[in-house]
Amino acid sequence: MEIRRLVVDDIPECMKLITDRGWTWTPEQWEMMLALGPGYGAFDASGLLGTALTTPYPEMQAISGVLVASWAGRRGIGTQLMSNILDISPSSLYATAMGQPLYERLGFHPVGQTVAYFGTFDGPAAGVTRVATTADAPALADLDREVSGFTRPGLWDRLVNPAGPYTVLMSGDGVVATRPNPTGVTIGPLIASSATAACALIADIAAGRSEVRVDTDNADVANYLVGSGFEERPGGCVLMVHGAADVPTDRSRYFAPASHALG
Repeated sequence: MEIRRLVVDDIPECMKLITDRGWTWTPEQWEMMLALGPGYGAFDASGLLGTALTTPYPEMQAISGVLVASWAGRRGIGTQLMSNILDISPSSLYATAMGQPLYERLGFHPVGQTVAYFGTFDGPAAGVTRVATTADAPALADLDREVSGFTRPGLWDRLVNPAGPYTVLMSGDGVVATRPNPTGVTIGPLIASSATAACALIADIAAGRSEVRVDTDNADVANYLVGSGFEERPGGCVLMVHGAADVPTDRSRYFAPASHALG
């Protein structure tokens, strides 16, 4: 078995793993992740067996995309892929129920949890936002760093790029973005001064859309979603860290992550 860095040409093989494991990543998401940080794949003569990605921030790396093919289980592939990246810096990740035991064995500990809500928003737009432009990217990156604890201007350059598949709305109280998923869009990041402000941002970006997904750890936002046509479904994840006590900052204004992959 060989472990090597993934390239864009490997994305079709990565998508086979996604299908095998029932994940919802798109080829565009793989392309973005490989542009923002290195990803590694385990290969043998049959092809790609497993993957692990890392997005390096100055404060902490975000680990994601840890997948092992169902036909290659119980060979230690996930552990080998993780050992390839784990000692680079303090690390965070969002663990699925399937992955959490592996991460606990590797020394990760939980510091939070998101719950997944899906639905078609049945209320009116709040009318409090405007579309973010490329000129807003530096200020949004500064706000994101203050709230999430991660320095990632490259992410915001991509999110506000008018040629990209993302929608970003902002107000004086925060910012919200969406990215495509196979059945609609996923909201995140969602940064707001309060839960009330977060709900107004959700209303503006979700009104008139098809199915929307929101991953949140805030009870007030969750209640608002349930009252607006959403339901809780499987898909929530446990936020875990390695090599640090917690994520870098107080996330009380971070109502939905940029993604489970990006932290």
